[in-house]
Amino acid sequence: MKKFLLLVMMTFSFGFVSAQYLVEDNDITENSKEFGRADISLDMNNPLEFYRLKCANATYAQYIGGENGFKDKLFKNLKASLSNNLYSVNGTFDFIFYIDKEGNLKDFALKPEVPNSNLLQTDIKNAVKAMNQKWLPATCDGAKVDSKIRLKVNFRTDLFDM
Repeated sequence: MKKFLLLVMMTFSFGFVSAQYLVEDNDITENSKEFGRADISLDMNNPLEFYRLKCANATYAQYIGGENGFKDKLFKNLKASLSNNLYSVNGTFDFIFYIDKEGNLKDFALKPEVPNSNLLQTDIKNAVKAMNQKWLPATCDGAKVDSKIRLKVNFRTDLFDM
């Protein structure tokens, strides 16, 4: 009986061994060619925040197309500029825009600064520069002044298998 049981178990085990799939080198290289897809989502529902001007009668810089026009154009430029396959970005970042006395967007900063974010910062700066549209400058007691504007943007990177 013991020999019969041993024979049945060996037959069963040989059946499973033949059903196993052995991975060969060419299978590994084919699988390594398949990439996942990343999609970066942006949430710009926060209002523009103006840094306080230190004067009694202040008017703040205004985008010619209005706040929604600014956000729409920035959103389109960011979607076109951000490289989905180079980095993954998650969290809330502050976009700080520096507007000069003539209404030109003279500088841009991304806060907080995070390690290895050079590619992301470059892509965002390119998207902001591509907007290239004038603002109505801020005034302080009737005189044009430099100003800063902040927009909080929430990023989320979703990864998908292909």
